[in-house]
Amino acid sequence: MASTKFLVTSVESGKTATVDFGSTILNASVAVQGYSVSFGANVDHHVKALKVNTAISSFSGSVVTVSATCTMEDNSSHKANGTVNVLVVAVCD
Repeated sequence: MASTKFLVTSVESGKTATVDFGSTILNASVAVQGYSVSFGANVDHHVKALKVNTAISSFSGSVVTVSATCTMEDNSSHKANGTVNVLVVAVCD
């Protein structure tokens, strides 16, 4: 009988992370649970754009690989990358 499992991991912008559910994965999905991005301490910038997303890169056996991006930019082209907290949901055998 299949069961649904939930695990959380943190992914740096532009990178991937793997999550092992310990049993064969039949299907998986991912959601942004939170994120953190900053221009730094004692810096005042007006934010032009903030983009956060995540995706399933692959799943095989008991392992899911997720990717994420978290970027922020101001009108002066200052850019910052952040970290995304990702909720991975898997239906396991």
